[in-house]
Amino acid sequence: MARICTNCGLETYSSDSTCEHCGKPFEVKQKPIKENIFQYYIDAIKQYSNFNGRCGRREFWMFMLVNFLIIFIGLFIGVIILSILIESVLSYIVMLVMLILSFVYSAFILFPLLSISVRRLHDQDRSGLFLLFNFIPWVGNLAVIILLALPGTPYDNKYGSTTK
Repeated sequence: MARICTNCGLETYSSDSTCEHCGKPFEVKQKPIKENIFQYYIDAIKQYSNFNGRCGRREFWMFMLVNFLIIFIGLFIGVIILSILIESVLSYIVMLVMLILSFVYSAFILFPLLSISVRRLHDQDRSGLFLLFNFIPWVGNLAVIILLALPGTPYDNKYGSTTK
């Protein structure tokens, strides 16, 4: 079981009685693990307006995984329906409905996605303004993805206490 130093936030699996980073004695504290990946998604949706605090890698990438699954399943169902209705008038209606649903879902997920991305950057002690790199074609998008994948600071920072 992982032990987390309540003083500096360092997580370790060693059997030492004191923290390697700050020297304080450990208190055994388990990391809260969500029951399923959809709970991460629901929690991010509930915190759509929370741009303060921090968000760990697991929380962020589980949200992104569920988001990708929703989009993929929606496209898969749409392609199956369209392949059944090839060259009929109904296929155009289905395409229009799919287009409207994709716009509605994009609008619905915009603020939760921005919020969780800003909190992910806060976990690394970076400003949410780093998301503006997305406006630089190709290079900026890749830079933001790399930043979002980096580990957070193992200690408290100006954006809040550690997520570990």
